[in-house]
Amino acid sequence: MDSTSRSVAVTGALGNLGWKLLNHLAAHSTCSRLVGLDVKEADQAQRDELRKAAKGREVEIEFVPCDLTDWRDRRWRDAFDRVDVSVAMNYNTAHAATDSKSVNRYVFATSNHVMGRYKDRPLGPGELRPELEPGVGTLWHTGEKDMDSTVYATAKWAGERLCQALGQRAGGETSFACVRIGWCQPGENNPRTLSAAGTPTQAGSGGEESETDAWYKGMWLSNGDFCQLFQRSIEADASAWPGGCIVVNGMSNNTGMKWNLEAARQYLNYEPRDDVYAS
Repeated sequence: MDSTSRSVAVTGALGNLGWKLLNHLAAHSTCSRLVGLDVKEADQAQRDELRKAAKGREVEIEFVPCDLTDWRDRRWRDAFDRVDVSVAMNYNTAHAATDSKSVNRYVFATSNHVMGRYKDRPLGPGELRPELEPGVGTLWHTGEKDMDSTVYATAKWAGERLCQALGQRAGGETSFACVRIGWCQPGENNPRTLSAAGTPTQAGSGGEESETDAWYKGMWLSNGDFCQLFQRSIEADASAWPGGCIVVNGMSNNTGMKWNLEAARQYLNYEPRDDVYAS
């Protein structure tokens, strides 16, 4: 794949992950066009920030306010015909990618929650491989209430299955990368603010680390590793991907974590640089 001519659409462009990725691609990739898709319009400050990130490089930047849940919304449908990579998280967009005249890579932002039931299973370091049977939905306690992500995780698992089916059907015309994103907090994403509360506003107790705390720390994905992982997902050669679709874990190189990153290294040449215990 010629990464020098990539044009990329990113959904949820003004959210936590979408905005980090757009800024990274503007600053560090050779993408010729970036299209941000979101339910709301970008303001002038956001447009200026992204243009500043490009550091004078010639890149076409476009923001498209749209409704991705509406198949009839031509704003995002037409935008897909102006790019050759889509980074997305929506049922409609996966179908649109295969229907598009131009999209040949679809990067699906799936979730660690697809394997959440493994949180309480006795797995050693690196034993949680993406090809294991899904354990859909994480169960945890925030310190105030019980939480269950099964509904959210089921939707993500269904998205993975859809990508696998569409990858086979596409016969190489469109390749699919499903990235099970770990925990990439908004903003600075400081590992010291990770806790079972599920927000970056409550740090851990500072005492002995519990199994739940270890699970969350093991899922940490630094801002730098997140951006590297998704840039590699956009640019990687898919000729050796089985069935035109891969599913990979997306975490930093965290000491002792259950998650296995071999598939991300093999198929995407991903080399995470950060470790939650060394940050």
